[in-house]
Amino acid sequence: TDEIMHQDIIPIYAADIQDQLKKQFAYLSGGRGGDGCPVITFPDYPAFSEIPEKEFQNVLTYLTSIP
Repeated sequence: TDEIMHQDIIPIYAADIQDQLKKQFAYLSGGRGGDGCPVITFPDYPAFSEIPEKEFQNVLTYLTSIP
């Protein structure tokens, strides 16, 4: 079972994770895929493996919740 998909999703606001967003290890590039879904970009980030899982989840949850 994928526990991430089965967690209750609590809204995350940019103001709550601004320090995490400033790291820019993931961001919305403004593009859309063939199915119309937004493209999340993961640029080269030297300390990517050091990002705590909760921080990674917060940023992805926030980015995927933006209409």
